[in-house]
Amino acid sequence: MNKRKEINQVFTPRKSDVNTEMYVQRPVHEKSLSRALKRDSHTLVFGESGNGKSWLYKKVLDALGIKYVVANCANASRIGSITQEICKAIISPGTVNKLGFSEEKAAEINACFAKGAAKHTGNYEIEGDEPLLRAFKIFNDIDSSKKIVVLDNLESIFSSTSLMSELADIIILLDDSRYSDCNVNILIVGIPNGVLQYFSQTKNVESVANRILEIQKVDGLDSGQVMEVVKKGFTQLHIAITGNTLISLADHVHDVTLGIAQRVHEYCEALAYEIEENNWIYDKSLLNAADLQWLMQGLRQCYQVVESHLNSRATAVARRNQVIYCLAKITAHQFESSDIDALIRKEFPTTVPATNMGLGSILTDLSSGDTPLIVKNDKANTYSIKDPRYLMCIKIMLYKDSSAEQVVKKKFSR
Repeated sequence: MNKRKEINQVFTPRKSDVNTEMYVQRPVHEKSLSRALKRDSHTLVFGESGNGKSWLYKKVLDALGIKYVVANCANASRIGSITQEICKAIISPGTVNKLGFSEEKAAEINACFAKGAAKHTGNYEIEGDEPLLRAFKIFNDIDSSKKIVVLDNLESIFSSTSLMSELADIIILLDDSRYSDCNVNILIVGIPNGVLQYFSQTKNVESVANRILEIQKVDGLDSGQVMEVVKKGFTQLHIAITGNTLISLADHVHDVTLGIAQRVHEYCEALAYEIEENNWIYDKSLLNAADLQWLMQGLRQCYQVVESHLNSRATAVARRNQVIYCLAKITAHQFESSDIDALIRKEFPTTVPATNMGLGSILTDLSSGDTPLIVKNDKANTYSIKDPRYLMCIKIMLYKDSSAEQVVKKKFSR
């Protein structure tokens, strides 16, 4: 039998490189991204944080054999220039060796920066090619194949008018023959889902939006994919879980993590440590300890926010607690007061009064204050969860006592 791996080598929630032995195929996204990258256009990948966008694009780029560098928009925000961050990514230490740039070429672009650079693409006071074009030419010197510059963490610059304007200029600029001859395209990766709408409201409406191909939003893993993660990981750890036990465990992991890839790995890591302490034997009773460890390690602040919104004292009905419990039952991104009303009538039928339940007032309270649980859209008169991590906490913290039709806060114990 193969040697049992270390738990943190199997479940890797923060690993930037693709964990190939744990990667779960995402055929729809992989196919659409692969097709987009083959086109002579720029591509946008978006989705909530932790849903596996980085592993997705790295897996597809590696499978296609496309050379790429990653420029971090967070660093562009820090130094005030996307252009400068792209150039630094192309010639950063390690990249020169990885991509096979000659020392002479690397020195060339370093000398280019030594002459001074301003924030925007056209403002470099140097002779010859400006830095972005020089960097692209060096990038292109590797071979004649297509290259990709990944602009990751777009959310870091989304609120900066100047940096988003610079990004728009770069996207348009890459159609200029001097730049297009370098065969470099941009892959934009981030959380915001209104990027094309943002560009449609700028002066470059057609010039920018028509040059970006947006693939389907990268959502959380479905229940089958979560089961695959659980099965792959626990098999590598020599933990025997099969049949209905595996199905039940995977359902629990999917339910509490919402299928967010990073959170799935975090939860399985916490559970694996509990199983290790139990002589590598899985028992359903270990889930309570794993729930607690997972909450305290990554969701402590969110736990405190949810707790602060619960009824401050015991009441016969505790309607506010019922509302918070039902928030975790909502499947749509946005919901109305009537959706909560319907859920309470279904989950707690004997507590429903003949008169109004006061849900409007409760939802208003939950959307107010310094740490609201929900956000109200006044135009549509709808609500949405402020942070999906609140839903994760609610799913673990609260359960329904069916006999008394009450919401109960779980008491964690080891």
